[in-house]
Amino acid sequence: MVALIARAHLTPAVSAAVDELLRQSPIDPALTRFCQDRPADLMADAATWADDSKNQEKTSVWHYVDIPLSVVAVTSVDPWCPPIGPSVEGKNRPGCVTDAVEYELGILRDKSRSGAERATALRYVIHFVGDIHQPLHDEDNDDQGGNCTAIQFFAEDRPANLHAIWDYKLIQREMTQDHLTQPAYAAALDSRFSAKYAAVAKAKADDPVAWAWEAHGIAISIAYGLLQPRIPLETPDPKAVCAAEREKVQGLHIAVGDAYFAKAMAVIDEQLATAGFRLALLLNASL
Repeated sequence: MVALIARAHLTPAVSAAVDELLRQSPIDPALTRFCQDRPADLMADAATWADDSKNQEKTSVWHYVDIPLSVVAVTSVDPWCPPIGPSVEGKNRPGCVTDAVEYELGILRDKSRSGAERATALRYVIHFVGDIHQPLHDEDNDDQGGNCTAIQFFAEDRPANLHAIWDYKLIQREMTQDHLTQPAYAAALDSRFSAKYAAVAKAKADDPVAWAWEAHGIAISIAYGLLQPRIPLETPDPKAVCAAEREKVQGLHIAVGDAYFAKAMAVIDEQLATAGFRLALLLNASL
């Protein structure tokens, strides 16, 4: 949906350049794709590639920045973002989402690079701009960005983790209730937040660190802040065990229902629209 919203704000020339790059260097058809209901739009199809390929590409840690939930306001992400580097002995390449956006933008803008390299960079930029606006990609409470939690989501048989709830469960529920396809939902958000596009365009459109701190604030105030009872703030511990945190949270018997859903979706919708607007501005300035 971020890609579809962005598409609506690309200049005709940039929109054509995006399609040319993606068409000339297509995604490997042998790659297993998690999303089976991808829209026909090439940008939308490309938007999930970075998740599907992260194990092969060794870029798993590029999708987030683990700012401790206990940290309220700092202007830098340096303590939690090692410099981007190559894979060593088959391990993940170091880095984080804020630097990954800048790194891949540099490749995309470099006309001396091959079309395949620039197409890959474009897919990364599309994906990472979306990731950075998802609040659970910009925080950590010794729970791997909410992945190591156990929370009851409405009447589902099994507890869900908070990251999955924000990644897709809340949006999926909204789409099902309103009988909306992804393109229809994206178009509705674009229309609903259209007045915000001008404000986003006037602000600095290429500041991933600022975006991460915005989303981090939402994680504090909404994603975690609305949970009842509250999940205690953890002191960052590199030796934290996921299973132990999951068991601890499960003992709180937290349930997400209608009240949480309504407040969270108001924020999620705006984040989706804002991400789409910012992605369009980035691409218009880069291609």
